[in-house]
This record gives sequence, C-alpha cells and structure tokens, in this order.
Amino acid sequence: MQNLTLVLVGFFSILVFISLILLVIYILAYWFIFSKAGEPGWKALIPFYSTYTVFKLTWNTKMFALYMGLFVITNILVWIGGAAVVVSYLFSLGTMVVSILSCVSLGLSFGKGPGFIIGLVFLNPIFLLILAFDRSRYLGPEGKGTAVGGGIDSME
Repeated sequence: MQNLTLVLVGFFSILVFISLILLVIYILAYWFIFSKAGEPGWKALIPFYSTYTVFKLTWNTKMFALYMGLFVITNILVWIGGAAVVVSYLFSLGTMVVSILSCVSLGLSFGKGPGFIIGLVFLNPIFLLILAFDRSRYLGPEGKGTAVGGGIDSME
C-alpha cells in the first residue's frame, strides 16, 4: 500500500511539473504573439482575458462568447451528471471545433500556410513558440489586412 502511495505521489508530482512548464511556455509564447500584434504582452497573464485577446486578434469576440458558452454548458452538464453527461459530449465536441478553428485563424492572421496551421492544431505549444519568435508579421484577423494596433510595420 505504501508503494502505491509513493507511485501516485510521484506521478502527481510529474504531472504538476509538466503542467507548470506548459503554463510558462503558453504565457511566454502569447506574450510575444500579443506584442507582435500590437497588444500589451501582460494580457497573456490573465486566463480568460488572454483567450478573449486571442479571439479578438484572430477572429472576433462573438466566437469567444460562443466558445465560453459551450465551455460553461459542458461543465454544467457534467456537474448535473446522469444522462446530461452524454449531452455534454456534444457540447465538448463543439468546444473542440471552435478551438481548432481558432488555431486556423491564428495561423492565417500571421500569414501561415496549411502545414503550419496543422502544427498549431496538433503540436500547439511548439508551434506557438515558433510563431512567437519567428519573423512573421501580424496581418489582421484571419490575415485580411485589418490589423489592430501597431503590429504591421507599414501598409506597403
């Protein structure tokens, strides 16, 4: 029994360590991405506000409202339990679809192609760091050239 406890504590410690490393990576990457787009980098430190800022820069705030609505409904249905958990899977699927579309919009907002966007979807922390530190420029929501802030050097 004591060995099982030690294994579980060790496993939990590893999970906490990996989670903290990922948290630092996400904050660092979004800090530099926001700075590229002309937004203050400190917005990456505030959990829901950073997600709102990503949607504002890459898509629109209505999609953020949809995303948060799906997220809240999913959690309420899971909390209710019973048959509601099955319905929560549908809302969870909707949340995943919006997250994937957000990655697509983020890639397009910085002029990235399909390969990079697939990387953003499947290897998100790595490709966020690449996006943060490469020489790409912010082109506006979905790459349409309507940039907010000072992210674009000049409209040539």
